[in-house]
Amino acid sequence: MTDEKNKGLNFVVRSLANDPDYIKCPRCWHYTHEGFHNYDNLCDRCCSNMVEGWPDHPDTAHILESRKKQLEYFSAKAVEARRPHD
Repeated sequence: MTDEKNKGLNFVVRSLANDPDYIKCPRCWHYTHEGFHNYDNLCDRCCSNMVEGWPDHPDTAHILESRKKQLEYFSAKAVEARRPHD
């Protein structure tokens, strides 16, 4: 686009680098909120790639254990138990 076409347009650029809700995946470098719960701060996509592509990798067992804990923690029953009741 030329400068003539951009006249009157405002662009907002948001950096996730300083956003406390996002973390940079050490494998693919994408900013994501998923890494807080995954093994070694990996994003969900990288965790899936590691498990499917390298099942014999030493970290695969840790990734699977982390996923198991997440399923338990975020299950409907566990979320309901943590919810404050009046």
